[in-house]
Amino acid sequence: MFWIATGLFAVAAGAAIVSARDLVYDGSYYLLGAAARNGFQLLEPARGVSQSLQQLFAVAGLRLGVRDLRTLGVLYALGCSGWPVLLTGLCWFVLPRGQKVWSAGPLFNLVFVMPATSLIGVGEGIIGSCLLWLAFLLIEFRSGTVTGAVACVVATAACTLSHEAAVLCLLVIAVAAALRISTAKGFGRAALFVTVGAALAGAVNMARWIVWPRSAVERGDYFVSLLGGFFGTPSAPNIPAAMSVLAVLCCAVAFRMARLSRDETRARALRAWEPVVVAMAIFAVLVAVLFDAGDRLVAPSRFFAARGLPVALTTLLAALFLVAKRRGLTPGAFATPPVLAIVLGLALGQAAAQLAITQQWSGFAGALRGLVRSEAGIISHGEAMRQVDPEGARFRRELLEVWSIEPLSLFLAPQGHVRAFVVAAPRARWVPYDPRNPATLPQAPELDYRSFAPQ
Repeated sequence: MFWIATGLFAVAAGAAIVSARDLVYDGSYYLLGAAARNGFQLLEPARGVSQSLQQLFAVAGLRLGVRDLRTLGVLYALGCSGWPVLLTGLCWFVLPRGQKVWSAGPLFNLVFVMPATSLIGVGEGIIGSCLLWLAFLLIEFRSGTVTGAVACVVATAACTLSHEAAVLCLLVIAVAAALRISTAKGFGRAALFVTVGAALAGAVNMARWIVWPRSAVERGDYFVSLLGGFFGTPSAPNIPAAMSVLAVLCCAVAFRMARLSRDETRARALRAWEPVVVAMAIFAVLVAVLFDAGDRLVAPSRFFAARGLPVALTTLLAALFLVAKRRGLTPGAFATPPVLAIVLGLALGQAAAQLAITQQWSGFAGALRGLVRSEAGIISHGEAMRQVDPEGARFRRELLEVWSIEPLSLFLAPQGHVRAFVVAAPRARWVPYDPRNPATLPQAPELDYRSFAPQ
């Protein structure tokens, strides 16, 4: 089940990477900044490691002389969409033989949690949650060896600069490491002391950025980034989140029915599969709706709202795992065939949902690329809406209204020759560039402004 799900999400991530889907929102702004300095563009002090991983392949390309913007966009998307799948898969190899059932934690994160916030771009919280799972499993299962002890320290140190929402999970990691000190010896014990210290220091550092954020505009955004209305509304639902909630409910019902019918007739036992049928049918309908009406239903802001959600749920589940393991319980007790069938159905549905949204993104990016190729000068928000979103679809409207349309329009300039610039909606809270002031535009070697006339 673990590898089937990982494979499905690898396919979905591959489609997102090829289409450079992670250039949405902050993506194009970060990438143009990295190109301008030929190095990392790290703006969030509490997320340095996550942002470094996201930009790693693009920066490597820049250092190796890659100057094609489309190629750099794919490399950037490789970092954003590739690392979560890779880090999740790595958790399997951390677990010793006979303990693979504990991969249920990273599996739950991959299938149930990440899709609720990653349809549009991959926030730092997703990579942060994967790093937290890696550190937690290393401490619980590999801290007894020299190599494992070193890995515990390194992984925990990475978590301390992953996402500010990791503040509580770092405390869980500190407790997990402290509980293993009494049974460790020599170098392993010393490494666990260092791990505890690093986790506690990281928690303090994260708390500092929550109380005193980097900028005033982010004050109060911490709790929004944890929950932030990601469920959406009836007219703009977060379908992947709805599928995850439905799957949890159906898993609970199927597990309960299987327990009640364990010693009864075969006909009664088959009733435990009824929630599976219900879940599969609803998953199929919701995915079909995404492919058919995604442009009208999908609100990108819903999937960008709860960027800290994966870290928050990882914290909760890691704490439960810590308690369960010390009481002799394992996730395998809940892995009945009906439950596994629902998880498989959800993995298929969530991967398909990712493909559906990638399709929407590709259509939007293609239309915007055509606009900046055919027009010249400053393109107003109204004009962009008329040409890129003539049908008034919610998906394209939201992306055209936010500030990130400015760097994205520069990024999509043909071969980097900028002739046109799309401005954000007048109500945008913040805009990065002033097209009439060349000093504010990103001076990346890949961009050529000689054909751009602001008039």
